[in-house]
Amino acid sequence: MSGAAGGVEVQRRGVGAPDPAQGASASESATAARMDRLRELLDGCAETVTEHERAGRFPAELFGRIMATVPAERVIAEEPGAVREFCANVEVIAEKWLALAESVHLQTLVARTIARHGRPQARAALVPELVTGRMVGANCVSEPAAGSDMSAIELGAERTDGGFRLLGTKTWAGHAPVAGVFVVYARTSDAGLGGLTCFAVDAATSGVTVAPAARKHSAAALPSADIVFDGAEVPADRVLGRVNRGARVADDMFTQGRVGLAACAVGLSEAALRRATAYAKTRIQFGVPIIRHQAVGHLLADMATQLAAARQLLYRACAEIDGGGPEAGLLAAQAKLFATDTAMRVTTDAVQILGASAYLPGEAAERWMREAKLLQIIQGTNQIQRNAIAARL
Repeated sequence: MSGAAGGVEVQRRGVGAPDPAQGASASESATAARMDRLRELLDGCAETVTEHERAGRFPAELFGRIMATVPAERVIAEEPGAVREFCANVEVIAEKWLALAESVHLQTLVARTIARHGRPQARAALVPELVTGRMVGANCVSEPAAGSDMSAIELGAERTDGGFRLLGTKTWAGHAPVAGVFVVYARTSDAGLGGLTCFAVDAATSGVTVAPAARKHSAAALPSADIVFDGAEVPADRVLGRVNRGARVADDMFTQGRVGLAACAVGLSEAALRRATAYAKTRIQFGVPIIRHQAVGHLLADMATQLAAARQLLYRACAEIDGGGPEAGLLAAQAKLFATDTAMRVTTDAVQILGASAYLPGEAAERWMREAKLLQIIQGTNQIQRNAIAARL
C-alpha cells in the first residue's frame, strides 16, 4: 500500500508544483510559491472547519486570504495552464475543507462569467472586487420548478425604458446571504432555452430579498438561500452576453464549473484515502494491522486506483479547456461524473474501514461521505452528466 500512496504523491507534485530535479522556470516558481502559501493558510484549520460547519458560518477572513492566493486572475485572463493550476489549488483546499474549496470555485466561476460576458462597465466594477474576495458573488440558476432543466426557468425579466425588471424566485443560491452580486438567469421570451438572458444583479438592488440561509447537512459553511426578485430593476449594461442567449453563457459556465467540482471531489477523496490508510495501519485485529488483511488492503487499493484515475481525467479535461480544445465540454462532464462518483465510493469505503469510529465526535469521515453525495448532485446531477456525455458522442 505504501507504493500506491507514493504514486499518488508523485502525481500530485506534477499538477501542483515543478519537479525540483528538473529545475523551475519563473512561472513554475510562482506556481509553487502560491501552492506553498495556500498550504500555510490551511495548516491546522481542522478546529475552524468543525466550528464553522456546526454553526453554518461563512469563513469570510480565510476566504479572502485564499482568494488573494489562488490564480483566479490567471483563469479569467485565460493564461496557459491557468485552469490546471487553479484546479490543483482547489484540490488542495478540498482536502482540508470542502465548503471552502466550493466557495473559491464558485467565486471564480462568477468572476469568470462576468469577465467573459459582461459589458465593460460591469467588468470594471465587479471583476477586480470578485477576484480579490473583497466582494462575494453568487450564481443563481435553480428555481422551485427548475433544477437541472433550465428550460423550465420562470423568473421573468421584462423590458423597461432603462433595462429590465425581474420578478420571481431563485433557490439554492450558494453564497446568497453573503454576496454582493448575483449572476441571474431569467426568462426574456417564451422560447425555452432560447428565451433566457443572464444578468449581473447587485444584491443591494431594491426589490431583492435574500431569505435566511438553509440549514444543510453538509457544506454548511457555504451558505445557500432562496432569493426573491420583486420588481428589481436591472440596467441594460448588466446583461451578460446577449439577450435571449443566456443558455450559451450557462453552457460556458458549466464547462468550467464541472472541472472545479471534479477538483473538489479529488481533494475530498484524497483526504478520505489518507485517513483510512492511516487508521488501517494502526488498528490491530487478529494480531495484525487491518491493512494486512486482504479484504481491507484490497479496499484501499481500489480507493487509491480510482482516485488516481479521477485525478488524471480531471487534468486531461483541464488541459483541453486551457488549450481551447473541441472536447472541453465532453471531458469536463466526464471528469465531474467520474470524480464525484469516485468520491462517493472512496468516502463510503473510508467509513467502512473506520467502522464505528467514523461516527465519533471529531471524526471527519462521515462528514466527508455526506459532502461527496452533495457533489454528485450540484451543478447538474450525475445523471444529467451522463446525458451531456451521450449527447456529445
